[in-house]
Amino acid sequence: MKFHPIKLFVFLCACLLSVESQAQTPDFRMVGFATLDGGTTGGAAGQTVTPETFVELKQYVEDPSTPYIIRIEKEFNTGVQTWVDADGSIVTNEAAGAIETTFGAIFKVGSNKTLLGVGDQGFLNRIGLVIQCQSNIIIRNIKFTMKNVPATRDGEYKILDTDGTTTIGDPDCIGIQADAESVPEAERISQHIWIDHCEFYNENIDNKDRYDGLVDNKNNVQNLTISWCYFHDHSKALLSGKGSSDDYNRTITFHHNYFYQVFGSRLPLLRFGQHHYFNNFMENCEGDGLNLRINTNCYIERNYFKDSKKPVFGKLSENGQGKLIDNIFKNCSRLPDGVTNVDGAKSEPLSSSEEFVRECNFTPSDLYSYDDVLTATEDVPEVVKAYSGVGVISGDATAINTTQKLDQAVWVSDHELVIRAVPNTTAVVYDLSGRTVYQAMLTDEISHIQLNKKGIYVVRLILNSQATNYKVAF
Repeated sequence: MKFHPIKLFVFLCACLLSVESQAQTPDFRMVGFATLDGGTTGGAAGQTVTPETFVELKQYVEDPSTPYIIRIEKEFNTGVQTWVDADGSIVTNEAAGAIETTFGAIFKVGSNKTLLGVGDQGFLNRIGLVIQCQSNIIIRNIKFTMKNVPATRDGEYKILDTDGTTTIGDPDCIGIQADAESVPEAERISQHIWIDHCEFYNENIDNKDRYDGLVDNKNNVQNLTISWCYFHDHSKALLSGKGSSDDYNRTITFHHNYFYQVFGSRLPLLRFGQHHYFNNFMENCEGDGLNLRINTNCYIERNYFKDSKKPVFGKLSENGQGKLIDNIFKNCSRLPDGVTNVDGAKSEPLSSSEEFVRECNFTPSDLYSYDDVLTATEDVPEVVKAYSGVGVISGDATAINTTQKLDQAVWVSDHELVIRAVPNTTAVVYDLSGRTVYQAMLTDEISHIQLNKKGIYVVRLILNSQATNYKVAF
């Protein structure tokens, strides 16, 4: 196991402590919104594969619905060489300041996938992931960057395809959305996603528009957890909601993430929805931090904000709401009314327009349990710096922690509903109106069910009086 330098320092310091004072390794199981409504199992019901080539990786990742655990044990990029200037425009290798790089790519992730980095070697270099109207996806222990990706301006920066002229999308590391026109409007949803122990970065440059988000989510995104990730050296980091018309009740948990040297904004920027933000550590971020915008609700619990300009703020005219619970601020420049730095450092108040409503319309503990993973606020810097990012968790596919039993899963494949369950499990399938469209006791471990029309269905599996619900788009 390898650490980046900051983690290594913290790890070595921890080794010098007495046995009595050493903290136990944290519990890295899935918690938060990704555990609700049937949970998130990724590719647990399918084969484990280890792609060797870019083409193989793309094939497995983009398979529409077949479950796979995809082990990523090395760096992947397009392998197509070129040179760019500081703004991403293609130049000759003799041009002044020419930077050698490779063309970028975007993979469209299919449902029922686990992308799992091995050790600290899993690296998608200038390969962005797009999750568009898909569900049941786990992404763990992988490093991402778009640094030096060739791009052009088309109103905004866009990634150039390997032909050097065609644009293929935004330079996000991960983009989650649900606006595909090919999907009926009622079925446009991306849901049940867990992003854990990943690293995201680009570079600190004057041009803040050169790269897009590290992880952005837009439209109807439900049951997303982002945990133990390391975000650094970037401008516009994370976005939830693209604008004032993106009015969906997104449900997202952010916990134990490390934000370091993010010099721009969006840590994250939140619009609408319910967001639980706990045990995150923000350090040396010189721009705008956690931004509570139009009609968002955020439960802000036991976070540590250090050496940052404006760690938490809102836009009062947009009714952003945030409930502050047991947070610590240290040497931060601008703080909400009634909040002070723990070290006594002088701070300026937010302007009246940047304040936010000190309420929240939900209490996370009413929805899911997380007490056993909560870190004391004063311990957050040490714990998060030591255990966030890649190279911390096992790359063994059998060691993936989820809240779902791996002997039970539901997915769509080849225009059939597929259920994996213990024989004698009762399966009941409902449409969105609540009408029962299928009911039977399953006699085989794998069952294939034909449904009459496309739509969103709830599958209820019942065994020994215990029931689990799954939501699938067919």
